[in-house]
Amino acid sequence: MSELTVQIAEIVRGASKLMTDKKLKESVEQKGNNSNYVTEADKAVQDYLAQRLPALLPGSEMLGEEGEHRQLKAENIWVVDPIDGTSNFIRNIGFSGISVGLVRSGDPYAGVIYNPYRDELYRAETGKGALMNEQPIHVSNRDFEHSHLCSAMCLYDKRYAEACFNVIRRVYLQSDDLRRMGTACLELAMLAAGRVELYFEMRLFPWDAAAAFPIIREAGGIAECLYQDGFPVDRPFPVIAANNKENFRRLKEIVCEEVPKVPYEESI
Repeated sequence: MSELTVQIAEIVRGASKLMTDKKLKESVEQKGNNSNYVTEADKAVQDYLAQRLPALLPGSEMLGEEGEHRQLKAENIWVVDPIDGTSNFIRNIGFSGISVGLVRSGDPYAGVIYNPYRDELYRAETGKGALMNEQPIHVSNRDFEHSHLCSAMCLYDKRYAEACFNVIRRVYLQSDDLRRMGTACLELAMLAAGRVELYFEMRLFPWDAAAAFPIIREAGGIAECLYQDGFPVDRPFPVIAANNKENFRRLKEIVCEEVPKVPYEESI
């Protein structure tokens, strides 16, 4: 494993200390709709990362969930979710994570995801394997009938909930069980670690998935932005992932029948 992801991991662990500051956590603002929140901790973590990540790769730029978004043209783009699962975070559910992905020449190249509540840090770089707490991880070998699906119902735009429910129902009836945990990056990381096997979300943003894609791929799984060329950093997109080719094929077939195209056109 290269020194790059070691350096990213050190920065992410440093940023995680801001998540435990009760004063930052208590300051909560609503953004977008009744289900979308931001705390001072989100802002503080993102600022911490913005001050340190670009220095690792001179000329790189950063896209973070919080604040204004602008068009990015650099070869190396840091794609950051300072606290994925903010609703979990403010409710003290104990399942939220920091996600830092490096998109290089339009493709997710490296990723670090940290769950401070369980002190689990996932990291991977393309071509160099995937680790969780410095131990190699690999997707499970479970077939579709014995798989767990992680999914959601398009919380931030419930107009698309019906299609999500249709996918979930069909997969649930053919598989073992469903999990809905409220933190995309950690759900995807758990797929890489062999804890779940299937994943579908109707509308993720680049910062939700940029770190997870290389971790899943290096752990032997498959992850795809549906109906996209490459990995967009300027818009949301549907995401599917699975532990093996056959499970991915079956999941994609169901999703494409229920969602034959991206049902929205928007930029970030």
